[in-house]
Formats: sequence, structure tokens, C-alpha cells
Amino acid sequence: MSEEAVRYDGSHIQVLEGLEAIRKRPGMYVGSTGERGLHQLVYEVAGRAVNEVLAGRAGSVEVALMSDGGVRVTDDGPGIPVEAAGNVGAGPDLEALLTRPYAGAEPGGRHAVPMSLFGTGLCATNALSSRLTTEVRRAGVRWVQEYVRGVALTPPTIAGPATGTGTTIAFWPDVGIFGTETQCSYAVLADHFRQLAFLNRCMDITLTDERTPGLSRPVRFHSPGGARDFVAFLDEKRGAPATPFTPTWRVSVTGWRPRSTRTRGSAGC
Repeated sequence: MSEEAVRYDGSHIQVLEGLEAIRKRPGMYVGSTGERGLHQLVYEVAGRAVNEVLAGRAGSVEVALMSDGGVRVTDDGPGIPVEAAGNVGAGPDLEALLTRPYAGAEPGGRHAVPMSLFGTGLCATNALSSRLTTEVRRAGVRWVQEYVRGVALTPPTIAGPATGTGTTIAFWPDVGIFGTETQCSYAVLADHFRQLAFLNRCMDITLTDERTPGLSRPVRFHSPGGARDFVAFLDEKRGAPATPFTPTWRVSVTGWRPRSTRTRGSAGC
């Protein structure tokens, strides 16, 4: 073997940073380029919204599987800070969360739920989506921004007055990364969010499948009874309740419904 064939120096090293690294090796950031990675894109976005609820800054999270293959996640929290509005010093701003790995990493604590696989957060979903749109409702103003494969088309732009507060992020998985099968499994997501609700009594999350016209029914996951609700759920699945207590949920056409509701910022997590 010639010396040229085994030669290795700095010229052979390729340095990848930020979103370029995520797109080059997607499996390292979301687990795979198959179904598992596809669902992880949802968890990366939903994780931020879920932690807003558990921290008492939001009341609920809504996840929708859209008819065009996209996924929409909405929360009613205070809205992600927008640097263009002068929201500096209040945590990572919108563009930082969407373009910098680990910018939205949650500190430890009993309220935090780590749904991100490696802590990369929103930027992993942004990098691996053919398109991503954001809407932030904050301080009476509605801000919007759009990305294509992780690259911003415009800075955050004012789109008019806002009613209430919150953040909505919609994304469409990149077929160049995940192939032609980019449809999330409703059953997998429902099972994941149901478990979250059982483990976190403050959790209030709704999942809607809009892909079948006329059959889109929201299912709400909220279990104020925690582990007791989980046991009752297992009994219900077996068809032979064996526990003497009355569960705090009931079955309705819209899914699991609690007998008591929680308002934003209430105690009891």
C-alpha cells in the first residue's frame, strides 16, 4: 500500500456545525430516519410546550396531524420571546431556539419532562423539515416566521394584533430525509401523550387527527388522579374493574375527559 493511500491529515477532516450537522447525520439527533425519528420530530416540538404547562406558564397543549402531512403544535403560554420585539434577557428567543442546538435545553427540576432525545430541541425538527412555520402571540402582537430546511426566509414579522398569548409551530417532515412515508402514527402519539398525562397530573394535552375528512375527533389526555387513573385505565382495558375507587376520568366521544379541570398556573403538580 502506497504512502499516499494511507495519508491522513487535517485536510481530511470535515467540520459540520449547527443545522448542517443535523441534516448530514439525522439519526444521531432523532434516533433514525424511519418511524421512530419521524415521531421524535413531534416530541421535540411538543416537549417545549409540555414543559410550559408543567411549569405553570400555560394551561394546555394541542397537537394536530394535518391533512397535508404536517404537524401543528399549539400552546397558550406567554409566547416565545421575539428578539425583534426587544424581548432580550427573557430566555432564548425564537430564532435561537429554531437554529441553535441545545439553545432550549431545560434545567433539571421536578417539573421538567425531557421529551427531546439528545436535548437539541426545536432546531432538530426545523433542520429535518422541508418547511416550518411559527406564530407567536405575545404582548398583543402576532409574530410569524417561515423556514425552509432550517433556513429562515424572513426575520420574524408582525402579522397584526394577537388575541391571547401562545405559540404555534407547524412543520412538514422532509421527504429527502425520511423518504416518502412521512405520516405519523396516531396510535403511537396517543399512547405517548396518554402516558405523559398519567405521570404528570398537571398535563393537559389534546391530539387531533385531521387526515380523514369527517372523522377528526380531538382526544384529550388529562389525568388529575395520576397513578390511580392509570390503574383504572388498565382495568377498563381488561373489561373487569378490580379496584374499589371511582376514577377521576370518564369516557366520552372526545376521548378521556376529567371531572375537574385545571387553570393555568394552578398548584398541584
